[in-house]
Amino acid sequence: MAIWRVALSAGALSLSLTAAGAQQPPPPEDERPAAAEQAVGPAPGAATLSLAQAVVLALKKNYGLLAAADGVQSARVNYTAARAQFYPQLTPRYQRSAEESSFAVEASQRVPWTGGSLSVSALMRSLPGTDLALTRSTGMQLLLSQPLLRGFGPNAAHYALRNSRRAQQAQERAYELGRQRLAVDVARSFYQIVQQRQLLAVARQSLQRSQSLVKASEARLQVGLVSKLDVFRAELQASQAQDAMVRSQAALDTALEQFRVLLGLSPTEPLEPEGVELADELAGDGEPLETLLERARGRRLELQESRDQVDDAQRSVSLARQNLLPQLDLNLGLTQGGFGTTFTNAFTTDRRVNLFFSASYPVERSAERASRAVAEIEVTARARAVRQQELQVEGEVRAAVRELERIRKSVELQKKGVEVAEQQRRLATLRYQRGLASNFDVVDAEGSLVLARSALVNLLTSYQVARIELMRVTGGLDVEQEFK
Repeated sequence: MAIWRVALSAGALSLSLTAAGAQQPPPPEDERPAAAEQAVGPAPGAATLSLAQAVVLALKKNYGLLAAADGVQSARVNYTAARAQFYPQLTPRYQRSAEESSFAVEASQRVPWTGGSLSVSALMRSLPGTDLALTRSTGMQLLLSQPLLRGFGPNAAHYALRNSRRAQQAQERAYELGRQRLAVDVARSFYQIVQQRQLLAVARQSLQRSQSLVKASEARLQVGLVSKLDVFRAELQASQAQDAMVRSQAALDTALEQFRVLLGLSPTEPLEPEGVELADELAGDGEPLETLLERARGRRLELQESRDQVDDAQRSVSLARQNLLPQLDLNLGLTQGGFGTTFTNAFTTDRRVNLFFSASYPVERSAERASRAVAEIEVTARARAVRQQELQVEGEVRAAVRELERIRKSVELQKKGVEVAEQQRRLATLRYQRGLASNFDVVDAEGSLVLARSALVNLLTSYQVARIELMRVTGGLDVEQEFK
């Protein structure tokens, strides 16, 4: 009889195990490799745009870039005004009263390259109400003044014009740098949304598996195969997965709003990036580091501007030294005019040609000497700034190359980590289904799998941004060509 009771107990236990196994849902197959790749797509009905379209839209509507464009336009207007000083300046003047009437014209012209000036004035005066025999008077004066020491040469003549032109060039370079940085920021924001979608998909998959584990633990508890601790552990895992999904959804909404604002749109605009599939096979080694460094030294707009600022400082030194010279001018004057009965004979009454020198030299020159000393210091300071800028650019290029290489290596390692994490969870789930272990290993393996998949998503999206950033720091980012 005892033997039969043992046999019946064993059979009952076998049926219980079978029933428990029948009540379990299919294993939460993270074993399916495509599960984590089922990324969340754009919202239904929302308009979508590609990365290139997003960059083009941001270049047209971003408020920061529009302000930079206004700065460029203002600099161009100032340059046009500076050029106007070399145009002829004409001032007519007319006056009439009961006793007399007069008409005068004054004209002046700066002479390019030499620093000289040409001025002409003409006057015609009529006295109809007088008893004088000569009721008409004329006068014309032409004066050509040419500096021989101070103020002589193209540097002095074009100093203000060149400064205005350099200010325009600096604004244009700053605008182009702003375009490049904006393109990188849009790409970063674009792929951050892609990243949050992928992480949301990972969280949803984890929640589904955790809920399946809760059901399996409760079923095993009913037949007495596990303790209540297994159920609590599974429920905690499901709660944490649900919280991760909520946080991923909030992060996705925030990233979408920031993306729209970056494009110059309202945060509630129904516009989203299109769905993007992240390729886990990354390109191999790129160009050699020395080639990238040489390209950056020649193309970076910051370096070009710094070098031009050294030239500006040297021009200032040259002008400051010239301003310490005496003022010595060669003047050629022509005077013609007089009185007559008509304007014609009054104009031919008297004619004189004058050739003379004028010189002046202030005794107090402290301001000019201080200006020269400050200009010489500025040359040294800007030369140091160029060297510092070169070192900074080299550091940025090296860091960008290093970051890209790190991501490539980390992606390969993380892909292996995902495979190991999937196998670990598969084995832990199998052992738990067969009653060889508690669900502690399953929960632990689930956490490792979520971390591995999340890290891989972060690396794949970071690679896309790092690739564009490398082009920017080497001066090879042509916004029009890259995002056309």
